[in-house]
Amino acid sequence: MLYYLCKILLLLIARPFFRARARGVEKIPVKKAILFVSNHASFLDPPLIGMFVPGRVYYMGKKELFDNRLFGWFLGQLGTIPIRRTGLDREGIRICRDILKSGKSLLVFPEGTRTPDGNLREMKRGIALLTQEIPEIDLMPVYIDGTFKAWPRGRKIPKPAKVSVFFGDSFKISQKGVAM
Repeated sequence: MLYYLCKILLLLIARPFFRARARGVEKIPVKKAILFVSNHASFLDPPLIGMFVPGRVYYMGKKELFDNRLFGWFLGQLGTIPIRRTGLDREGIRICRDILKSGKSLLVFPEGTRTPDGNLREMKRGIALLTQEIPEIDLMPVYIDGTFKAWPRGRKIPKPAKVSVFFGDSFKISQKGVAM
């Protein structure tokens, strides 16, 4: 219930404040688990992408976000899975795998952290492990634009900026390569 209430409130705020728009939403399968894979430029990325995904989506989030018990509880209610960013968090990967295997969708940021300069960073290896464990999962690339301008690292609060979310065509990774 809290998830959907937050989603509605976010829609009411994000549309005018960030002029938030999305393209490719019609490509998202409604009754199928999807592994959404996105760039990561701002704290705004998870909620703004999630607001356009039909239904519920779960998220990976750095474990440090859960240090504050109240905020950690809130994130947990929204479906955020705490992930340790140092080394390989096998327990976090297992939880994400179980979410996907149960038919629920998950949003991940393969870069592992927000970009310091607005440019894409190198992918971490956790996403590769996750796709190896669930080779049948559909991956959907997502590109979010404008959130770095709205709320870059180091800035205390966001400022108005146009934000666009682009959903690409889903695909599977198989032993033979990428299958569309």
